[in-house]
Parts: sequence; structure tokens; C-alpha cells
Amino acid sequence: IWIHVLSMAGSFGATLLCAVLCHATPAGIENQNNSIWSIPQMLLGATLLTGLALVYLRFTAAMHAGSPLSGHFWGIVGSKVILLLSSGGFLGIASNKAKTGNNMAAFRSWVAAAINLSLAAFIGLSL
Repeated sequence: IWIHVLSMAGSFGATLLCAVLCHATPAGIENQNNSIWSIPQMLLGATLLTGLALVYLRFTAAMHAGSPLSGHFWGIVGSKVILLLSSGGFLGIASNKAKTGNNMAAFRSWVAAAINLSLAAFIGLSL
């Protein structure tokens, strides 16, 4: 659980850091060789993988105990997966916009990704 929580917090923090850096950078600077824009995507991938591992572990533990998981659990997991996948889309758009120098569009996409990540974190608290 802690690996998932740390990767989710790291992804959220890296997304906010990229939003601040993108907003503070002048629009005329080319960021073609800057690899900082891909760090939130890597952390989001780790978040998604650790989350899927947690679902698998909880599912197998419930099957060994003989009690099936409730529909509430699967609804929360589905909502969280959708939010994380949409965050990945926003992160990809923001990374491409930041590399081309369109900083205002990139900033908006970073903020949208951060909002989706925070919603996924709050939804995950109900598990």
C-alpha cells in the first residue's frame, strides 16, 4: 500500500512542479531536450502498476478467505483507473505542449492532470 501511496504522491508533486516550471518559463524558450516533462508520466505508470498489484493482492486475499469483494470496491477501482488514465492523457498533452513552447496550454493540461490525480487519491481513500 505504501509504495502505491508514495508513487501517487510523487506523481502529484511532479505534476505540480512541472506546472510551476512551465508557468515560470518564458514562452520563447525551446524545451526540446528537457526530460523533466516525462518524469510525471513515469511516476504515473508506477502508480498504475502498483495500484493493479494492490487490486490483485486484495482479490486473491478475498478469494482465499472465501468472501467475495463488494460492488463498491470494483466501482471505486474502476473510477480510479479511469481518472488515472485520463491523467496520463493530460500529462502526455502537457508534455508535448511544453516541448513545443506552448506554455499556457501546457500549464492548463498540467493543472487538469493534477486535479484528476487528486480526485483519484480522494476516491481511493474510501477503500
